[in-house]
Order: sequence, then structure tokens, then C-alpha cells
Amino acid sequence: MKTTGVAIGLVVALSAIISAQTASSDEQQIRALIAKMDSGQAQGTGTKDRIFWSGAYKRPFVSPAQGEEVPSERRISERKPGSQRNQTTPIRIEIAKSGELAYEVSDHILSYEMKDGTKISTPSSTMRVWRKEEGQWKIAAQFSHPHYRELSKP
Repeated sequence: MKTTGVAIGLVVALSAIISAQTASSDEQQIRALIAKMDSGQAQGTGTKDRIFWSGAYKRPFVSPAQGEEVPSERRISERKPGSQRNQTTPIRIEIAKSGELAYEVSDHILSYEMKDGTKISTPSSTMRVWRKEEGQWKIAAQFSHPHYRELSKP
């Protein structure tokens, strides 16, 4: 009877260790994908039906559709193509026990150049939901927004 209890305890402990190692490996994979996106290699990191919303769009949209831009002198259509850069600092990455979903909260600096030569740098925060598809982590939803800034009074 005691031998069975010890065996069950060992199986539970071993299962917890394997689960922790898998979560750590998954987190490392997600961190590597974030670094890959920061270096401009974002191809294939989103699901086919990815939900996206940032301060540049009026409302969230589902890929492959394109969102409606917020009227602004900084709108995406006025940016110099290929000039966007991200510098991401993950704050938290949590992997679901199932190993199929995760979420990430990060701070990042979004910088780009406008067609008129003006350089813009905006500190922002992002929350992404990651989903594992065919063994690969992909972004299922992303919500990004610039950090709050006090408006200067005239």
C-alpha cells in the first residue's frame, strides 16, 4: 500500500518537473519569436485569423482584413515604408497548463520615419495571446497602445 503511494507521489512530482520544463521551453520559444519580430522578421508569426488593434486603428480587426486608420498626421499610410522598428521588453509571459495557449504583456518602443523625414518614437505596451498551431507558437490576438501622455495646456 505504501509502495503504491510513493510511486504515485513520484509520478506526480515527475509530471510537475516535465510540465515546468515544457513551460520554460515554450516561454523561450515565444521570447525568440518576439526578438525575431523586433529584428523585422515577422513573417508567419500570426494565425490566419489574428485579431489586431493598436492606437493607429479605430477598432480591432481580424486578419487578413485591414483596419480603419485613426485620422492623424502620424497615420500608417504616411509612414516611410520599411522604417518601422520595435524594441520589446517582455514583462510577463504565462503559458496555460494545456500548453496550447499563452499570453504576454510587454512594453515596447515603436519607432518609424514619416515620408516627410520626421522621426517618431512612441513608448507603448502590448498584450498578445499566443496559440500553438502544429507545434509552432503564433499570435492569435494583439492589442497595443501608446503610453498615456498628459496634454500640454496652452
